[in-house]
Amino acid sequence: MNRNDLPSALLAANPAPDAEPGDAERLAAIRAAVDHRRHSVAVSSVPRRHGRRLAVLAGLTTAAVVVAVAGTRLWSSEPDPLISAAVAMDGSLSCGPTIEGYADPIRPDKARVRLFPTVLPDGWRLVNVFARSSTWPAACTLPSLMAADLGKEGVMRGGVWVSGPVDRITSWDEEGGVETNPKPVRTDDTLNSRPAVRYDWQNSTSWVWSDERGKYWQATVSGYPLDQARKIMAAVRTEGDQVVWSGERVPQLRVLHQRTGPRYPAETRTEDWYITLTDGHGDWIVNVRSGRLEPLAADLKTGLRLESVNGHTLIDWGSSLSYEAQPGSWADTEVRGDPAAVRALLAGLRQLPADDPRLDEYARKE
Repeated sequence: MNRNDLPSALLAANPAPDAEPGDAERLAAIRAAVDHRRHSVAVSSVPRRHGRRLAVLAGLTTAAVVVAVAGTRLWSSEPDPLISAAVAMDGSLSCGPTIEGYADPIRPDKARVRLFPTVLPDGWRLVNVFARSSTWPAACTLPSLMAADLGKEGVMRGGVWVSGPVDRITSWDEEGGVETNPKPVRTDDTLNSRPAVRYDWQNSTSWVWSDERGKYWQATVSGYPLDQARKIMAAVRTEGDQVVWSGERVPQLRVLHQRTGPRYPAETRTEDWYITLTDGHGDWIVNVRSGRLEPLAADLKTGLRLESVNGHTLIDWGSSLSYEAQPGSWADTEVRGDPAAVRALLAGLRQLPADDPRLDEYARKE
């Protein structure tokens, strides 16, 4: 299959339309591009911001998925002491509409995370492993606070995400933001006695405001009507770079992540570890991103279930699974065949020592 044979809908969704598919080493770059798109949509419902990286092009072979260009820098090399973010038309924070990912190769034995499967689904075998280093935005994509209302069996009924502080805020126009139907409603508002801009969209309410220092914050409350969203936000205040949570005001919400150290930097260094598997008919990739500054639980979305597998956090997205293999390292993969077998695969990931001969035996030839 060549590029012109691909369905028009797939071509339209391509995050890097000028690149040719078919080069598996470029998977890390498309991961960054798709992650950026995911973070540019408001937290409100599973089909929107809750969509996972792998679900975007689910069902395609590795060769068809990999379309972004490795080596393209995510950010300008010029240092900028100020942290900037863009506000999309739905009130979500993003890092701007023109970000492109890049991925520099790493020898498997030099990677920080070197996870190997100890359990494989019947009929599957390990093909190879490879690793990439990249830079990923932090301040404009990671929540400084995330609290969730968890119902029976860990299903999230609603929650709040607070991001910031950042130094500068810009706005996307309608063409630069995410197309939505119905369109979000933007309103001048007051939040906890501070002037704010409110964005109402579907079952979420978002606010953007500045603190006494002129630093900007953003919050999204999902799963509640406006009056209840205001009560939840009454439990939120900021002191310097910290978010202070008064949980006694909203006892139904449980804090799953709260940053207590310095504010997030504009960008952070990450590594991606890729495990390629095959059933003899097509390839299947497990992608582990390390260097995460927040726990996997902070990525939970309304309507999804927070689970624990052997003491490790797991989120079931339907067509894909996310598993916190170790602190700061998330494993993502599609669900193919028996979901229980895929869970067993993730739970069986184990770190290899740097001198393990399998790191050389299964290293992707590059």
